Amino acid sequence: MKPCIVRKVPFRLPGTTRLVWAIILAEREGLSLLFIKSPDDSRSHQIAIATENVPERVFESVNVSSFPVEHADLESIGVRLQTLGNGLTEDEIEEFFKSEGLW
Repeated sequence: MKPCIVRKVPFRLPGTTRLVWAIILAEREGLSLLFIKSPDDSRSHQIAIATENVPERVFESVNVSSFPVEHADLESIGVRLQTLGNGLTEDEIEEFFKSEGLW
């Protein structure tokens, strides 16, 4: 397995003070596209557009409707998502997140 994860970051769930780990899929112009593992059994995994709150050192959702990406960004996002999803069995995904302290 060759995970191509660039960076994991703390993400504040919208409307709460709760922090969860997120994985940056792409970054451009101060915005980040994040993959957020489901924080509990009642919610789905998420992909969110966020920006870093530098003083608090966390990422937070932003109210935007677009995220500029170029062809190379799309390839990189696809590879990362494929590695997280299709390239690993459910047990391997769980093992990866546990080893990273994200499960």
